[in-house]
Amino acid sequence: MEDKGARKVSRRQVLRITAVTGVSLAMGTGLVRSLISRAGLHRVSETRTQMGTLVIVTIVAPELKVAREMVRNAFGQMERLEGILSRHRRDTPLDRLNDKGFIETPPPELVEVIGRALTYSSMTDGAFDVTVAPLLELYASHFQESNQPPPDHEIERILESVDYRKVQVDEDAIVLEGSEMKVTLDGIAKGYIVDQTVRTLVGDGAERVLIDAGGDMASGGHGSLESPWTVGVRDPADAQGMLAQLRLGGECIATSGDYMQAFTQDRRFHHIIDPRTGYSPDRASAVTVITTSAMDADALSTAVMVLGPVAGFQLMKELDDTEGMIVTKEDRQMRTPGLGRFAL
Repeated sequence: MEDKGARKVSRRQVLRITAVTGVSLAMGTGLVRSLISRAGLHRVSETRTQMGTLVIVTIVAPELKVAREMVRNAFGQMERLEGILSRHRRDTPLDRLNDKGFIETPPPELVEVIGRALTYSSMTDGAFDVTVAPLLELYASHFQESNQPPPDHEIERILESVDYRKVQVDEDAIVLEGSEMKVTLDGIAKGYIVDQTVRTLVGDGAERVLIDAGGDMASGGHGSLESPWTVGVRDPADAQGMLAQLRLGGECIATSGDYMQAFTQDRRFHHIIDPRTGYSPDRASAVTVITTSAMDADALSTAVMVLGPVAGFQLMKELDDTEGMIVTKEDRQMRTPGLGRFAL
């Protein structure tokens, strides 16, 4: 008589199981852990605070010891890149650029990310602009000190320092040509770091990879192509609600929303600022973008929030390999035509 408990489970079947359970699977779940083990695979997931948010790295790989080492190395790589691209840490290359207005022989990673950011600035006519940093600092200081937004005249004065066209970047130097200019890479660097980490993990032999960095998610590995990961898109009006369940088979997803870092309870003022006006955009409540790069998804979700439902939706439809969803302030959902192929 056949012992069904000892029946051999193929690697493909196990990869499919890990896709369905996704990052919510507890490693102590006996049946799934047993199936993964019998297929000669091991699932390792670790959560740490990185890049100012909770980051979850999950991989499926053939050897447990190696898998654990891969995950440790992944966080080490994130730490190294954050040490280049963060404006919140002292003496990073980005911090030195903001302090002096220029940096000579900049790290190639900084050149790449700022260069890509300027491409999005040009594409969106300044709706995405990394020189918005002085405005963000102005809002943060006023709400911290008085719990009130800055007055209009201060916003108008700081707006004079916001202009992506005054950033010059090449491998020899990065120069901020305007007075009091500063750069923030908060809307693009996290995606870049996630991209680089996924690429490294897959190159090291991980069969399935999923990284969740506070809403910026990227998948990779041939196992993800065969059996996509299942992820949820949060309802901006309900912290416990989901608007959709989507499948990532090598794709990346990012969400920007007025609920993430709101300065006021009514979300009129929040962490996303329109670099052209100096105020938070008031037409979209949340934007989710799926594309082939976490860096692109990161930048696009911010840009579409600023552009608003009409222009932002048109931009997503025009871009290759890009799908997305906008939730308006009136709670209306707008989904690009191809988003359905990712939905469950």
